Amino acid sequence: MKARRFDLPLLGLVVVLLILGLVMVQSASGPVAADRLDDPWYYVKRQLAAIIVGIGGGVTIAFTPYEWLRRYAWAAYAAVIVGLILVFVPGLGHRVNGASRWIGMGSVNLQPSELAKLVCVLCMAHFIDEKGGRLDDVKKVLLPALAIPAPLMLLIVMEPDFGTTVIVGGMAFITLVVAGLRTRFIYALFGAGVTLGALVMVAEPYRLKRLRSFMDPWADAAGAGYQVIQSMIAFHSGGLSGRGLGESQAKHLFLPEPWTDFIAAVLGEELGLVGVLALLVLYSLLIWRGMHIARQADDLFGALLATSLTAAIGLQAFFNLGVVMGVVPPKGLVLPFMSYGASAIVAQLFAVGLLLNVSANSAAGARAPTIYRPSATAEGVLAR
Repeated sequence: MKARRFDLPLLGLVVVLLILGLVMVQSASGPVAADRLDDPWYYVKRQLAAIIVGIGGGVTIAFTPYEWLRRYAWAAYAAVIVGLILVFVPGLGHRVNGASRWIGMGSVNLQPSELAKLVCVLCMAHFIDEKGGRLDDVKKVLLPALAIPAPLMLLIVMEPDFGTTVIVGGMAFITLVVAGLRTRFIYALFGAGVTLGALVMVAEPYRLKRLRSFMDPWADAAGAGYQVIQSMIAFHSGGLSGRGLGESQAKHLFLPEPWTDFIAAVLGEELGLVGVLALLVLYSLLIWRGMHIARQADDLFGALLATSLTAAIGLQAFFNLGVVMGVVPPKGLVLPFMSYGASAIVAQLFAVGLLLNVSANSAAGARAPTIYRPSATAEGVLAR
């Protein structure tokens, strides 16, 4: 495999986001880490270690023979299922704030749900391509395809982690739509997903509380609405050009752990609207490159894999930025390549490795199968 065939613009965008992320993690966590841990670089060093692991795994995946991705897809799926079960095992699972999402290994905690996003798409793309994209065959193709994300989503929502469950479900739905799902099934699945999601949301009081705080965060300004209000204040304080790198006030005990889910609020305060717009441009360009890779894929497997992984990165960035700006209900999702979190950053770099693998295995001038195009997808038509 020749390195020149990798999508270098995608790689460059990821490097820029990672560097910006490390800068913002240090800025957001430095004062707290210095006070509590006597090391202002504590979180940066841990994030950098995770990035090194992620790069190592991503490079390995990028150079993995294409067929091996298919060959070991189900083994990876089984491993993730085991990991999602182990988070509930006492003494092994690590519980934080009432949620069992991690497997504790000394000072390192692994979050299997982050890897679940990857294996879900990998297995669905492999299965649908193996069946020739014949999603009009409900019993032999569509229902088995739907059965792939179901156990993952069930285990993740039990942790509980509603945000990641929505992302996995969204990725599965996008994979089916791109693969040629008929219009009536698209509407039916979307309606069923929204209905089921609403039922799951109202089943837990804390989720209803989050929804109410989203509708009116000032109604509980010292409780459920506190983070969103402080985030809004941070953005307002940043103005057009920001207060300056390192000059955020929100990170000084106003925003809890701002180096995680709310890192964009610190960026907005320090770099202003200009910085936020630059970040949006970076994500937009990354999504464009991911979709370009999908269009250049010379088989349905690569097209589905690249499209769904790119959509997942875009959706997660949208939800995170939406939450910190107060336009989306709180989801607990990190900002891709930016937020502190070992499992998340490793999984994201693995996803980049998969995208680079697809780009490297695309023949010059190749186009994704016509089924990928919306005009053919709408009615499940396989154009010749």
